[in-house]
Amino acid sequence: MEKLIELAAQLLSGAVIAVLASWLTTRSRNRADRQAETAALQVQADAMTVAIMELQGAASANRLLWEGAAERGRTFLLTVLAFAGGAARTRVAGGTDVLSSLAGFGRVAEVLSRERRATKETAVTVREPLNRVAAAAAPLMRCPAPRLSLQLPSNC
Repeated sequence: MEKLIELAAQLLSGAVIAVLASWLTTRSRNRADRQAETAALQVQADAMTVAIMELQGAASANRLLWEGAAERGRTFLLTVLAFAGGAARTRVAGGTDVLSSLAGFGRVAEVLSRERRATKETAVTVREPLNRVAAAAAPLMRCPAPRLSLQLPSNC
C-alpha cells in the first residue's frame, strides 16, 4: 500500500511538474511573440516616420520653389517682360497696336505655359515620398491593437 501511495505521489508530482513546465513554456513563447510583434511594429512605425519626414521635406521644397512671394514676383516680372518683348518685336516689324498687344499676350502665354509645366514636374517629385508613406502605413492600419493602428478619418 505504501508503494502505491508513493507511486501515486510520484505520478501527481510528475503531472504537476508537467503542467507547470507546459504553462511556463507557453508563457515564455507568448512573451517572445509579443516582443517580436512590438519590435516589428517599432520598425514599421520608424519607416512611417521616415516616410512622413521625406514627404514633408518634398512638400516644403515644392512650396518654397513654387508658392512663395518671390516666385510669384518672378513670374509676374517674366510675364511683363515677355509681353513687352513680344509687343516691341511686332511693333518694330511694323505691326499695329492691336497686333503688338496680341503678340505680347502670345509671349506671356508661352512663359506661363512653361512655368505651369515646371510646376507640375516639380509636384510629381512628391509622388514617391507619398507612395512610401502609403506603403509604411499599410501594416500599421492592419494592426489589431487599437493604440497602434492608424484609423482613417471619418470623412474618407
